[in-house]
Amino acid sequence: MTNSLICRRSCHLIVRLILGGIFIYAGILKMYSPLEFTDEIAAYRLLPTSAINFLALGLPFFQLTCGLLLLTGFHIRIGTIGIFTMLLVFTGAIVVALKNGLLIDCGCFRGHSWFESNLWAAMGRNGALLLLTAFTYRHSLLNEQEQPPATNA
Repeated sequence: MTNSLICRRSCHLIVRLILGGIFIYAGILKMYSPLEFTDEIAAYRLLPTSAINFLALGLPFFQLTCGLLLLTGFHIRIGTIGIFTMLLVFTGAIVVALKNGLLIDCGCFRGHSWFESNLWAAMGRNGALLLLTAFTYRHSLLNEQEQPPATNA
């Protein structure tokens, strides 16, 4: 195995662990305070109440599941696609909130991050996470292509 391949696989593993950890942490924080998370979703003024309640209860488990898929290495691409999709939706909601002049917290980490009250910073963070997610997906494809084909013995 060449040094560049070892480096690439190591970077892929580190990025996967970071992304997985971030989404596990965010999901767990929201699970412990679903009513506050419901209020944070409602502050965006994008969804009807029934959808807000469903999202506030379901999203934390989805975040946890996608994070665990990345952390464990089990179905990496499924977890990565889930995280990428969430980030696109979250970023879209932030763009709408900024366009509408809303002064709200993004609701991502339950006030445990300085990004919460600065939507521009949250957009920058989401952009960086989108790049890391794309990197993870691309390298999961490359790693699959580098595996020798299974033989039936």
